[in-house]
Amino acid sequence: MYVWVYSLKWRKKLQRYGTIYYTSPKMKYVMLYVNSEKISEVRKELISKNYVKRVALAHRKELDEHFVLKSKNTEEED
Repeated sequence: MYVWVYSLKWRKKLQRYGTIYYTSPKMKYVMLYVNSEKISEVRKELISKNYVKRVALAHRKELDEHFVLKSKNTEEED
């Protein structure tokens, strides 16, 4: 879950909702891990906070995690 805030001083308050993996000082967002069972209730609660600009869910579950590596021989044949 990505949470955009007005100021990063609110980062400590976000720790109570989940685990913080990354903070971007320039873009003022926090990447927050939340258990899948709690996502909807945490999202509703965060949206209601004054210090939160926007909340977006990560698309990791939609990505295909099985990658196929091409060898150099197959690249030359194409």
